[in-house]
Amino acid sequence: MFWLEPTHIIGATEGWQYFSRYMKIESKYEGLEYVYYIGRFDFILLDIAMLFFYIGLRKHLEKLEKIEYREQKEQRAVVYAIALLPFLPLVITEIAGNIVFIILSTLCVITSIKLYKRETENVLWHYMVCLSLTYFAFSLTRSLGHVLMHILIPTGNTHIWKNLYLEPIGGSLNTANRFLVATLTLFFIWVYKLYLGISADKDKLEISVTERTRFIEQLERDKIELRELDKLKSAFLANVSHELRTPMNSIVGYTELLLDRVDGPLNEEQEKSLKKVAANAERLLQLINAVLNVSKIEAGKVKIEPQEINLKWLIESVIPAFEPLITQKGLTLTINIDKKLPHVYGDESGVRQILINLLSNAVKFTNKGGITISAKPFERDIKPGELPLFAEICIKDTGIGIKEENLTKIFDRFTQVDFSYIRQYEGAGLGLSIARGLVELHKGTIWVTSKYGEGSKFCFTLPLKKEILEKTDSLSIKSNTSDRTKEKVIEKDL
Repeated sequence: MFWLEPTHIIGATEGWQYFSRYMKIESKYEGLEYVYYIGRFDFILLDIAMLFFYIGLRKHLEKLEKIEYREQKEQRAVVYAIALLPFLPLVITEIAGNIVFIILSTLCVITSIKLYKRETENVLWHYMVCLSLTYFAFSLTRSLGHVLMHILIPTGNTHIWKNLYLEPIGGSLNTANRFLVATLTLFFIWVYKLYLGISADKDKLEISVTERTRFIEQLERDKIELRELDKLKSAFLANVSHELRTPMNSIVGYTELLLDRVDGPLNEEQEKSLKKVAANAERLLQLINAVLNVSKIEAGKVKIEPQEINLKWLIESVIPAFEPLITQKGLTLTINIDKKLPHVYGDESGVRQILINLLSNAVKFTNKGGITISAKPFERDIKPGELPLFAEICIKDTGIGIKEENLTKIFDRFTQVDFSYIRQYEGAGLGLSIARGLVELHKGTIWVTSKYGEGSKFCFTLPLKKEILEKTDSLSIKSNTSDRTKEKVIEKDL
């Protein structure tokens, strides 16, 4: 126990006695005597606050070791300097004020530790501002007119008290006003913490926007690169298919010559083998031609030569190639051409290929019933008195049909929507892809409606005026946009 007389405080005589369990404070001011006892419970709170502070401080120092800051040395020096602060327990001469002050100081430490977790560089500044606001609040709550901030410096088994004098800012305040000031202080601390949180969120948002912008730019670059690679792939397939087609034509030609007995008679076994060679060679040649066609379309190497086409004549010229299989399956074939339909414009070989591909699928996937080919003016979405700009050609069958979820896939390359039929029905799945490409080259639109198990209906449009083929795609898109939605519609009248 020791006694220290602070003689530098004008008009006051105060003394402190320190015991093992508590500290007794005697104060005399303006004729009034005050005796206060501060128990060890207050110092336990300070010890807890000090523990929390050092936990956060240690984590922060570990982060400083891992993260390279531009001003790392300066910041670390400040951290080590402020590290001595928890060793200086702050005590106010009034018991009530002392407890509340300790709680507020602890809150300052806890909120500062939370800021460590946010990895903000303002944590030390926040801690000092928080304590400063607390000191300021309690300078308003003094009932004695003076406030003493006692800083306890432990030096072994002895304790030295250093007294700091703060000039009073106002008169005495009652308990209610003290509570109000303390509440406002907490509010200001909360506002300051909220400001730091908003600033941190703003920084994170800016970083997020920047990263998203970079990601979008990278996606655009990747998209352009993929398009270029797709064009290169299509060009490669076109060149390879062209090189394969030449020897395949030779194989097919020489096989036919052998079957015609140009080199002499054939026995039954030889003829049977040559027919197998001819059939497989023809099938392989068709596949090569299909790959070549779709590759040329995607590479933009297909050029159409528009001319006036008699659609009825063109349809009738395509049918003979399918009549044997139609007769073999016992199917009916119906052709309905609107008499008001004028001639269409397009590339004859391209339109012929479209009809062949669609009719081939209809015959292939239909085992009973029949096939109907129809053509009429496309009169949807036109105003009264206007002439139609396109013709609508449809091929309807009573075949296996297509499931609704597969309607958007059938125009993709190498696609047969129902894999259970792959071995039953031959084909590479390129016919519809080629048809779509050729229709789009004619500024037209192709779509499908189907009911699974009952049949399908494929329709496409061709221009009725040559000028349409010389204009941009906007005209055809405007005329046929509504029909694209039909790709997912189930045809009810099939």
